[in-house]
Amino acid sequence: MLSYRHAFHAGNHADILKHALLTLALQSLQKKDKPYTLVDTHAGAGLYVLDDERAEKTGETKEGIVHLLDVAAAASESGLSGAWKDDVPASLKPYLELCRGYAAQGKYPGSPEIMARNLRSQDKLMLIELHNTEIDVLRVNMKKSIHDGRLGIHHRNAFEAVDALLPPDPRRGLLLMDPSYEVDSDWTNTADALVKTHRRWPVGVLCLWYPLLQHRESEIALLKASLREAAAATPSSFLCAELLVDSPEREAGLYGSGMMVINPPWHLDEQLKEMLPYLSRVLTESGEAAGPGKGSWSVELEAV
Repeated sequence: MLSYRHAFHAGNHADILKHALLTLALQSLQKKDKPYTLVDTHAGAGLYVLDDERAEKTGETKEGIVHLLDVAAAASESGLSGAWKDDVPASLKPYLELCRGYAAQGKYPGSPEIMARNLRSQDKLMLIELHNTEIDVLRVNMKKSIHDGRLGIHHRNAFEAVDALLPPDPRRGLLLMDPSYEVDSDWTNTADALVKTHRRWPVGVLCLWYPLLQHRESEIALLKASLREAAAATPSSFLCAELLVDSPEREAGLYGSGMMVINPPWHLDEQLKEMLPYLSRVLTESGEAAGPGKGSWSVELEAV
């Protein structure tokens, strides 16, 4: 039941969507001096090695962030240094700059590391991870980034943890939930947890990643309906963005992924509309999914 290890998929197209959006949301929070709390419910290891044998086995890292950095770099530069090409969207550059710094060390930052990089002296970070092996790696990795009382690491079930630990103090902040969806109950547990969390923490920016899989269309629809209804009840704005790197008719496997956000930061929808066409084009240039017409994207905002 706990077989999922993110090292196989670190830096793939799903990570790129999730972490590029996360970077923009964190930048928005930092526009005010008021403290905030960041919460990652499925933290994983926090930091990954680009040439890890697990990443090499799937090829997803090479087809994802490694390919993106190479394509985005100016012709006279490499993906590890220098300027970006003129067609790279401004909204994508903060994420690319972050990844380039880690790639120069042969690494890729997971969401805990990205959050840690955006933590100020007055802010707090709460990381939750259940996997017995991942939690130990997470503790080692995060101690290299944070050495004080701003960090809390919790070895427990994410859905139980959000019920026990939220709302946080400071109340201003952001939560990222990205389950592996390796068991059927993840879909309903995710919906229930986020609906309840929004009710108890209505000011929080709640971000949910979900996979696009042909055989999970009904679960995805129910997940969207649950979060949309929860947002409307407050009322709060609701954003849904999807990035596809293959056709939805693909018989098996991940053909893309999406992000739902309750209380999205101002202008996030516009930034994504600038960024996603570029990512859709670039990320369908490599790998088995490569080919014309494979990639697509969408951004929907229900504002209040």
